[in-house]
Parts: sequence; structure tokens; C-alpha cells
Amino acid sequence: MNPSDVDTSLFKRYVPLNALRPESQADLARKSAMLKLRAGEQVFRAGDRADQALYLIDGELQLESAGGKPLSMLRTGEPAAAHRIAHQSPRTVSARCTKDSSVLAVDAGLLDVMLTWDQTGSFVVGDVASDTASVGDDWMTRLLQMRSFQMVPPANLQAMFMRLQKFEAEPGQVIVKQGDAGDFFYVIVDGRCIVTREQPNQKAVRLAELDAGSCFGEEALIADERRNATVTTLTRTHLMRLAKDDFRRLLNEPLERRLPLAEAQKMVDTGRARWLDVRLPSEFQNQQLPGAINLPLYMLRMKLATLDQSTTWILYCDTMRRSSVGVFVLTQKGYDAYLLDQGLPQPH
Repeated sequence: MNPSDVDTSLFKRYVPLNALRPESQADLARKSAMLKLRAGEQVFRAGDRADQALYLIDGELQLESAGGKPLSMLRTGEPAAAHRIAHQSPRTVSARCTKDSSVLAVDAGLLDVMLTWDQTGSFVVGDVASDTASVGDDWMTRLLQMRSFQMVPPANLQAMFMRLQKFEAEPGQVIVKQGDAGDFFYVIVDGRCIVTREQPNQKAVRLAELDAGSCFGEEALIADERRNATVTTLTRTHLMRLAKDDFRRLLNEPLERRLPLAEAQKMVDTGRARWLDVRLPSEFQNQQLPGAINLPLYMLRMKLATLDQSTTWILYCDTMRRSSVGVFVLTQKGYDAYLLDQGLPQPH
């Protein structure tokens, strides 16, 4: 599949793209792609996640059952081709090209968010935080593509964007300092920052480098603890920041999907989820839930790639503070994550 640029004039022929306002169409087009496929090439398989809304622009597709049985044909110009192709998630059918075809791929989550805002008449990306227009609004679109932000009610996201405060920093300026109290959640609009952690009698450890669209500062706000790392600008940087109380009310609370122990245990027992213990290894060795994986919170971001993204993870710790942070981090990166309500049960 070779992607190419998307012209918004295409949107008027397809549902519900044609219902979006021009501003929303322009933002969505920047995050869409035109896929050129060869005859015989698989578009998707039954069971795949429908992360993209797909439209047949040119050509012909064969829809098949999970077992490969032909079900129907989809051809350019037919009424059915004006709609998304088998958009249920996970996909209930497979699709294969029977001739060379062009397929428009649109971010499904972003489309859903924009439809909601457009239909309530309450949001236009370009209208929000307009004082950042000189450095572009791609950071907003990147935020809206994150699964965690797509899970937040549109009214909360609208309020969040309206409450964000503009903040500028020079190269080498410390934005948050390890050991300080948490006060703001930050989003980088333009520029780059470095994340470091101080250790007793050792050189500071470099943890990550952040660029436009990246977020930081949530750990201390969720856990109500001191900053666990220092973030310093590498270049002149434009940021937006959200005060602690606004962050908790608008972002963290809607994302905190809690499961009672009985329901969580049933999901694990039936193979629909796995336990993830975010405490220290010493705590984990002393007591743990059967079958749990231990990945301490301070290692979570660096070791995310070791976690299967197709698995549902149920996070726990003793007090729910560390696991709440972990759920935010995982959902932000596209994982399906829940919080064990009341934390690790005490042994009888």
C-alpha cells in the first residue's frame, strides 16, 4: 500500500465526511491517506481493529467471510460505495481487491470526535487557542488522534481547549523540576524538550525527548505527589498548559475506567484481560495477583513495547495512585486499560 495526499473535494461524495464543516474536513484530510492497492491485495481481515474508516474511491473489492467465503462485491459508483467499508470494530468480514483500486483511509477516532463537535455546533479546531496559529494547530490534531483523548466526552475536551494557557520558554529553560509539587499538565505546541531524572550520587539519567503534540506532567497531578522527573527545553518552545484542578476534572476522571475485583477477575479468568502490577519489584515479590506481570510505574514508558497492545490490561497497586497514572499512560498510547478499584486486595 502506497499512501498519497488527500484532496478535501473528495469528501463531498462520501458519508459522513460530507457532513463535516470545511475546517474539520481540512484537519481530517491532513491525517488521511489515499492507498493504492493491487489486484489480489488484502485490504483488511475479519477480526482486525477498525482504526481507519475506509472508502472505495476507485476499483472493486470482494467482501468475504472469516473463512474466505465470498459474500458480496463493492464497486465504484454504487450507492454502497458512498459509505464506510465494513466499519464495525473488530471487522466482521475481510476485504480483497479484485482489480487495482484506490481506497481512502481516514482516522476513525478523529472522524468520530469531529462529527460529534460539528453536530453540536460547539467546536472548530481553528477557533480554539487561536493565539497559537502562528506555530500551527497540528498539535491539536495529534492530541485528538490519541485514544485517551478520544475517550473523553467532547464537552470536556472543548472545555479543556478553552482553559489551556499559552506558555513560551527559551532553550535550556526548566519547565518542571524533579521534586517540585505538580501544578500543570503540559502539551508541546512547537519545539523540543528533554526528560531527565536525578539519582543520588549519580549523573542525571536521560529518559526521553519530546516534540510537538507530546504531553507531560500528568503523573504528579494524578497521584498528587512530587514531580518524578525534570523537563527542560532543547529549543525555543511553545506550550499550552492546563491547571491541576481542570486536568483532574476534565481529563483524568473521565479516563479512570474502574473495575471491581470480581468483574476484573472474571475478565482475567476467561482470558479477556491480564493483570499488570505497577508496584516496585520488591512489593511484587511479597504479594501479587496470580498471573500478573510486574512493570514498575517508573519503567512503564520505557518498557511499553514489551506489552501486547492487543491485550486488555487491568492495572493495580496498593492505593490506586500509581495504577491511575499507569492507566492514563497506557490509554494515551492506544492500549485498552482499566483500573482495579480499591487496589490490591489484602490477604485474609
